[in-house]
Amino acid sequence: MTNFSFKARDRYGVPTEGAMEALDSKAVALQLEKLGYTPISISQVESGGIFDKFADWIASFQKIRIEELIVFSRQLSSVLEAGVPLTEGLDAVHEQLRNKRFRDVIFSVRNDIEGGTTFSDALEKHPSVFAAMIINMVRAGEKAGILDEELDRISNLLEKDLENTDKIKSATRYPLIVVASLVIAFIILMSFVIPRFVSFFSAFKTELPLPTRILISINNIFQNYWYWLLGIMILALYGFRKTISTEKGRYSWDRFKLSTPIFGPLFLRINLSRFARMLSAMLRSGIPILDALVITAATVDNKVISRVILDIRDQVSQGKNLADPMKGTRVFPPIAVAMVAIGEKAGSLENMLSRVSDYFDREADYTIKNLTPLLEPIMIFGLGLVVLLFALGIFLPMWDLVRVYKSF
Repeated sequence: MTNFSFKARDRYGVPTEGAMEALDSKAVALQLEKLGYTPISISQVESGGIFDKFADWIASFQKIRIEELIVFSRQLSSVLEAGVPLTEGLDAVHEQLRNKRFRDVIFSVRNDIEGGTTFSDALEKHPSVFAAMIINMVRAGEKAGILDEELDRISNLLEKDLENTDKIKSATRYPLIVVASLVIAFIILMSFVIPRFVSFFSAFKTELPLPTRILISINNIFQNYWYWLLGIMILALYGFRKTISTEKGRYSWDRFKLSTPIFGPLFLRINLSRFARMLSAMLRSGIPILDALVITAATVDNKVISRVILDIRDQVSQGKNLADPMKGTRVFPPIAVAMVAIGEKAGSLENMLSRVSDYFDREADYTIKNLTPLLEPIMIFGLGLVVLLFALGIFLPMWDLVRVYKSF
């Protein structure tokens, strides 16, 4: 975004001047004409200096949080519901945004709409901000003439995703604190305590117990090869990120996540809930079921489930109903398949999918509430092993030294 100063005349010929932030001078002229002014001159304002440029550069990396997307879609929905035109609604919402990067994106979207682009196509130019689910639901709302309702549904879907994320964070906060404390204690012991014991025990010509030798070996690796460890960790992280960025690697990683003992069922229920809720919302918006299944498959955050949805779509395109291919996937529980079958027979598939989503939400909430009790035995077992190793490694040599002294 660039600052421009302008001079213009209103409809009565009265001169005025001011400043405006825009992408280019054409955008300034369009905005002035919309406000009823005739531009006389538009000139770019010189940048305030290196600090302003640095601030703009930092703002370009500013993250747009899901909470901001929720507020944006809800506010815009309310404005459109009140009968305000889309461009004026974007202007009104734009003024309420505090995130500079988000403001720039919305301003760009508004200017694209002024230039004749549809709202959904303008959003599609910013894929890092607006997910495919948002773009496709906005496009459906534009075609059906219910953009305000569609924006409200988008905010509800985003709120549900945020609610699940917050619940998982809350449930795993205590285990993460325990693990972090254990790692810090391990580093302190290996950096300060064990080296003193090594220097002390090295003065005695006696064979050290196995736990002590293990601790000494770990200490030697930490002290002498820490840069190798750091390099291996960085390479492993880089390799992991490169692997999951590929289709095959991401599929394998998502399949592994679903196979984990505690978190696998939780991830499955959250993704199935999102699938049912999004499919219900799209069918309510008038999107054909085949198109809705393709969009849903693209927005589900798990490649395994995404492929399952595409397989279901292929079978539906061959004339089958939705419930039969769902039954053959072994992903959907029988109760969900039965509810979908009833919904298809009764002609109320959208409502029944919403109930399926509520069912998976309840199951996910139950699992999240029991995450801490489920993780506590694993944490206690791991903590016990580490404490046992340190206790044996430190105290066994002391007992051996006591026996050595008694022998003299």
